[in-house]
Amino acid sequence: MHLEILLQERLVGRRQLSAFVPGKILPLAPAASDCVEIRVNGKLLALGELVQLEDRLGVELHEVYLDGVPQ
Repeated sequence: MHLEILLQERLVGRRQLSAFVPGKILPLAPAASDCVEIRVNGKLLALGELVQLEDRLGVELHEVYLDGVPQ
């Protein structure tokens, strides 16, 4: 299964894409770390937020959806 952890999604124009170069920083919305989507094969599985786990990042799950139903 394909697992995705999505911080933020947005549309960008060709001009913005053409400005992508190594070292460029893409700013995220301030609330991006509070509303992380976890998707399996493109379908929403859970919502959560980024948390610090000692020397790594993790996602704390707040809502889990099985068959489209909150658990």
